[in-house]
Amino acid sequence: MSEFDDIYDKDEVTLYLDDDTELRCDVIGIFPGPGDREYIAVTPQEWEGEGDPEVYIYRFWENPDDEEDIRLDDIETDEEFEAVSKAYDDFLADEYLLDEDDEEE
Repeated sequence: MSEFDDIYDKDEVTLYLDDDTELRCDVIGIFPGPGDREYIAVTPQEWEGEGDPEVYIYRFWENPDDEEDIRLDDIETDEEFEAVSKAYDDFLADEYLLDEDDEEE
């Protein structure tokens, strides 16, 4: 396992949307991204669409003195989004797609 847990200490987060609704999400993982920043990937707990549920990715910040004090920030540029998408794909490959035999090669 990497230095980032595949499921963070908190199994879920609540997103507060622009229309004042709350969206409860499961945490997929927290992973390193560009600029030595951390990012978090979440997915809605109740998915009403067809197929795989949406995945939302945000910049993640946690207060080192208070683990309850976290912040999720939007990704604002296309360049950052592309770099974070690549980091997310790498995170998934490292955490979920490789078994122990593959990692030793």
